[in-house]
Amino acid sequence: MIRVVIGFIFSFLFVNGIFAAEVTKKNIEFFVEHTTKNVTGVCNEIQMDTPNIQVSGNHYILKSPFELKIPLLKITSGDSNRDSHIQEILGYPDSTNILVKIESVQPEKDQTYTIKGKLTIHGKTKEFVTDATVKPENPNSLLVDGSLVVKFSEYELENPSLLFMKAKDEIQVKYHFQIRLK
Repeated sequence: MIRVVIGFIFSFLFVNGIFAAEVTKKNIEFFVEHTTKNVTGVCNEIQMDTPNIQVSGNHYILKSPFELKIPLLKITSGDSNRDSHIQEILGYPDSTNILVKIESVQPEKDQTYTIKGKLTIHGKTKEFVTDATVKPENPNSLLVDGSLVVKFSEYELENPSLLFMKAKDEIQVKYHFQIRLK
């Protein structure tokens, strides 16, 4: 989620001015550790606003915040019963999306940026900070990768359980985006 923002920012590093960008590949993985079985969920159908990015020297500047939506019904783990249970834990049907608002992106060193924003799960909103790496794939395309750890307890969510044993109180979120400059 946050890495999408960083990807847009990095796609403009080599050009001055404001540019249009298109996210050609988007993938977010959710990993939950459990004593008996670790689970990975994937969402490839992320909805997002177009970020307003400006290039300044060798850095990207986010000119205004933008939002991403991760539809709960599009997160899949390969087991429909488990997916239904996770959707329920995340608030479905009352909440249909996980919302990410990217508020700022700051360059650090090399190809790393710090992203700050707000994450909303089942009506609970918390601030987050994550780092992302952006690598040029070719002159018109960038790859953005990053991760973030989210705790079930911070959002007052039930930890998933299997055989009466609860999963670890964290979700590791990995994101990968390919951005094409227009």
